[in-house]
Amino acid sequence: MFNSFSKSSLEFILTETQCTTMEQFSASSMSRHHAPYDRRFGSIYPLFQLLGFTPVPLHGQALTSLHTLTIVFVSFYTTGEIIVLSYSLIKPEAVFFLSDATGTFADAIQFVIPLAVPLVTLTLSLLKRSTQKRIALLMDQIDGSIEAHGAAPGCLERFNHQLADDIFSTMFVFNVIPAVSEFFIISRISGNPVWHRNWLLKVWFFILIRLGDSFFLVHVLYLRNRYRVLNNELQQTASTAGRAISPEAIHRRLVHLKAMQNLLKDLTGEVSDRFGWQLFAVITMLFICTTIDGYWMYASLHYDGNLYKVESFLCGISPVLMFFVLFNTCQKCVDEGEITFYYLHSVLNRVLPQTTITLIENFSKQLDNEQINFSAANFFDIRLSSLTTIFGSITSYLVIYINFIPKTDTFNDYNKEHNLVTT
Repeated sequence: MFNSFSKSSLEFILTETQCTTMEQFSASSMSRHHAPYDRRFGSIYPLFQLLGFTPVPLHGQALTSLHTLTIVFVSFYTTGEIIVLSYSLIKPEAVFFLSDATGTFADAIQFVIPLAVPLVTLTLSLLKRSTQKRIALLMDQIDGSIEAHGAAPGCLERFNHQLADDIFSTMFVFNVIPAVSEFFIISRISGNPVWHRNWLLKVWFFILIRLGDSFFLVHVLYLRNRYRVLNNELQQTASTAGRAISPEAIHRRLVHLKAMQNLLKDLTGEVSDRFGWQLFAVITMLFICTTIDGYWMYASLHYDGNLYKVESFLCGISPVLMFFVLFNTCQKCVDEGEITFYYLHSVLNRVLPQTTITLIENFSKQLDNEQINFSAANFFDIRLSSLTTIFGSITSYLVIYINFIPKTDTFNDYNKEHNLVTT
């Protein structure tokens, strides 16, 4: 097992007094190899593989049961998708409001788009299997590098626990809060059979969309966590506590950290490629639905006779929260990657040979010229500055939309107990 390591790697491990012993590393590696699931994410990662329609195993995962569950899950989803979409096209009078042209158009858009977006996730999972395999391989290489060259014992395990906490907190905000809001809306509109039935149909597809995006967020959180490991290693190298480290050991450590940063940069590109079109579809859906929800909020305040004012405002919670979590999580990951530049330059406070200074300069140029980012199929970057532009566009379209709505529009039809109109 240790023959695969280079001579310099062995010298580095033996030189560092803070590293674990070779026997401990061997036992850790063997336990990792025989683990029933990948220990970076614990048992939660196969769940997101299932919901992301991606039966690509990580290190030590058994594929058979996961593959079977994914086939069953996707089969039921596809069947339900075809039935609901076909019914909405064959008998639109039973699904949408037909007494008002504007209501029909808006409700049709908000009904059909959430049903169609999960198909993008399913299609990408089939077309991007090779990309998902490269992602799994890169994660194994990154963690193998940390285990082999970490500056402190138990470093990887500590950051794995931090990663698990970040995943659970993000998943709670991104999935649980919107779902509670949506089911609360359903409980409030039981007197309107059309709204009640359509929300019951849509809410499950909204949940599917969020779970598919959660699979993307797991990768982003992993990247952010591993950039934290990289920055922690640089801090340890530059700190006064690490003054006893020889210049040769510092040079070897920087070589390994530069290689680790290259792997993280490659992984960021693969994740962006794997989920780019999925993000574009989801953000487009959120853009359209938020604009329409904005109109209903305006109409709730402007027109008399609306009995669902609270529900109109509650409809905006889910898309706004999804927008914020997606863009904010990516922004924090990008920020963590960019701050590596400053931690690297703090190493220059030490007395170093010219070869190490040259290495740091080349590493610094690479960080400056190859900045990481996540994009929606290269249409725009997923970061908070883009979110500001998106909400500015939503506001502009909302103003235009409101100005073209007939001033005689009312909510009388929506407030009827049975508002199905015969055509």
